[in-house]
Amino acid sequence: MLNYIMSRGIPLSVAGTYCKEVWYEINCQQYFAIGLKNHLGGWELRNKYYKNSSSPKSYSSIQHSSDRLLVTEGIFDFLSLAVMKTDIVKNSDCIVLNSLAFIKDIDQLFYKYSEVLLFLDNDSAGENATRRLLEHYDNVSDNSQFYSGYSDLNEKLISHVGKV
Repeated sequence: MLNYIMSRGIPLSVAGTYCKEVWYEINCQQYFAIGLKNHLGGWELRNKYYKNSSSPKSYSSIQHSSDRLLVTEGIFDFLSLAVMKTDIVKNSDCIVLNSLAFIKDIDQLFYKYSEVLLFLDNDSAGENATRRLLEHYDNVSDNSQFYSGYSDLNEKLISHVGKV
């Protein structure tokens, strides 16, 4: 698991701050993964071989009592942002969607924040979701230019690991 996390460019200290090692069983076989708890008590689970979740599936929320909200699509996008923009993550509330389908569950939260920074994937689904949110909320900004030329934050981080 440690090698997998590091292969994704994430220092163990960052992963350990936000995630847990989760052991689970499927068909009487035990597995383990890096896990991020969601706001309903389920887990998003990732390891080298498997991308899964436990019920109930939902978005994950990291609260820092901020008036700024950061929104990423997945665990490794969030962890990558925590590596590349440590201060902004530590001083913002954060939501990891765990699926773009959960945007409908969080957009009512946008009114609570003075600014909402989107870090969605540079693919058609992420771009469409970003465009829709920009049309509906004055406090939302697209921050995908930070990782322009990459599909997502983790791809940018991996491409720069060892080059700093």
